[in-house]
Amino acid sequence: MKISVFYDHILQAAEQTKKPLPVLLQEIKAAGIDAVELRLSALLEKENIVTLLREAGLRISCLYESYEMGKGIASPVEERHVLTAAQVKAEKILVVPGFLEKSEAKQYRACAGSYEKSAAYMEQNESIRHMAEGLSRMTALGRKNGVAVTVEDFDDAASPLNGMYGIRWFLEQVPELGFTLDMGNFAHAGEDVLAAAAFLWERILHVHCKDRGEEACLALRGGANRGLLPVAAGDGYLPVGTLVKRLVHNGYDGYFAIEHFDVPNQEESILRSAAFLRQIADCAAGGEE
Repeated sequence: MKISVFYDHILQAAEQTKKPLPVLLQEIKAAGIDAVELRLSALLEKENIVTLLREAGLRISCLYESYEMGKGIASPVEERHVLTAAQVKAEKILVVPGFLEKSEAKQYRACAGSYEKSAAYMEQNESIRHMAEGLSRMTALGRKNGVAVTVEDFDDAASPLNGMYGIRWFLEQVPELGFTLDMGNFAHAGEDVLAAAAFLWERILHVHCKDRGEEACLALRGGANRGLLPVAAGDGYLPVGTLVKRLVHNGYDGYFAIEHFDVPNQEESILRSAAFLRQIADCAAGGEE
């Protein structure tokens, strides 16, 4: 099993524990974590990050960045994103293409219960069409440079990727586009992650292992969203273990990226998440359900 973790989590752990960053990187490597998820802008601002990671025996599993593609203007960052990923040997990138205006987001959410209605709205929305065009540009660049381009289920109601139907529409418009399964974000859209993963299974290229903790006011309502609290993988109510096993059984050999922004104790949570994922992978390898 290949495990990665968000670099921002490591930085937060350094702030919380006052441990030197190189010491934390070594601890993370010793815990069986092989790589980090890194924002493009952070890498461009501090190019010594690559050196620090290499000295710790870590690589970059995915390079991510946000855009405003809905405006219909190609950004020079698009090409730099792909080329930088190729340079640092990150095989995948994650693109957040942009967000809708408040009124558009409200109209889009009204269609969320049906793929046909969602697709019809997306096809006539100029901002969303521009996002699809931008993703097409980036997948073409990625193909030329050996970099896979992905999108994720994004936990923001203003994102047209906030839900499985919106994701499916983008994947149909951009055939070379891959999907990063974020286990914790379908709850934000009120969708069952097992059903959503099955609906999008064949396009999964990358995985974020994000669990969610219950919030009483939401848990009492029932439904898929029982709370959005950040917790270590395995400590929440989402079927993280089940999803990992299904992915392994289906031949997924990519990274499982630990994600829990803003947990109170990042160092402990990172180590707990890594241990949980290794345990699940061992069970899956042994054929256990």
